[in-house]
Amino acid sequence: MRKKIILFCLGLCLFVTACSGKGSKEEGSDQSTVQNDADSAEESQKAAPGNDKSGQKENSKKDKKSQSDKQEPEPEKPGQELSNVPEVTFTDYSQNIQDEESGALLLAVTENCPVISIPENEAAAEKMNMVFEQQHTANQTYIQEDTEAARDAYGRLSGEETANWNGYGYGSSYKLMYASTRILSIEAENYKWQGSAHPNIWTTSYCFDATTGALLYLSDIFTDKTEAEKIVEKYITDTITKEPYKDALMEDYESYVSDVLTENVFYLNDKGLVVICNPDMVTSYAAGTIEVEVPYEELKAVMNPDYFFGN
Repeated sequence: MRKKIILFCLGLCLFVTACSGKGSKEEGSDQSTVQNDADSAEESQKAAPGNDKSGQKENSKKDKKSQSDKQEPEPEKPGQELSNVPEVTFTDYSQNIQDEESGALLLAVTENCPVISIPENEAAAEKMNMVFEQQHTANQTYIQEDTEAARDAYGRLSGEETANWNGYGYGSSYKLMYASTRILSIEAENYKWQGSAHPNIWTTSYCFDATTGALLYLSDIFTDKTEAEKIVEKYITDTITKEPYKDALMEDYESYVSDVLTENVFYLNDKGLVVICNPDMVTSYAAGTIEVEVPYEELKAVMNPDYFFGN
């Protein structure tokens, strides 16, 4: 608010100063957007579903509240439509981390990182790349923590038990879901395994305006977020209560359908809005990750025209 007042006063005093102030504001907005993108990416890792189903659901409610309370960057209008679709490649950071003394495997890491290229709009590409670079940096903290946990667990094993030791696992693998001259959608499949019956898995997503590099929020694509959520919830319910998912429904799934849609589990493609339902939210682990596609036509009345790609 203080910055807006200062810029307004400067605008009244001198037009040139106002222009300069506006440029400063836009630069600050870009930096804020990138930082918020990185924060969202890190929060998505911290909010990974746990083996405790009730705790995971409770965390989902807290996460949704914190996301609604968090101040989102000021919406950025789409730029000029690109003449070519962004190019996306991936840098592989996978590695096996071993104990220095025994040579035993401590942590098997599967990790890659998207690298986006847009020759005609390098600024937009740089903004998107920074989101993934900062997430890669954040991942190293989790990898180090899991390595130390594995080292401690291995150190407590007897000589005979070490023969059955297979190490722990950590993964963060991205894949391109959709790319156009307006939208870029990327998904991250994550897992963490520390000797349990099955790995802990969760999926997050990143939906960008390819013309600006801005990470899109629900408030960017919806003009009526409340009504849009009702439409999405209906599609989620219709999907999970039919084959092949109906037998995997959690006992209290109705209470948590409204918690599925959050800022880091949706993306846009050429057909509509895709919502990711992670395991142990409304269906059991056995059902896996469920992706629910809501057609653009169903959302026409509640979508921002800038991001409505239906007929």
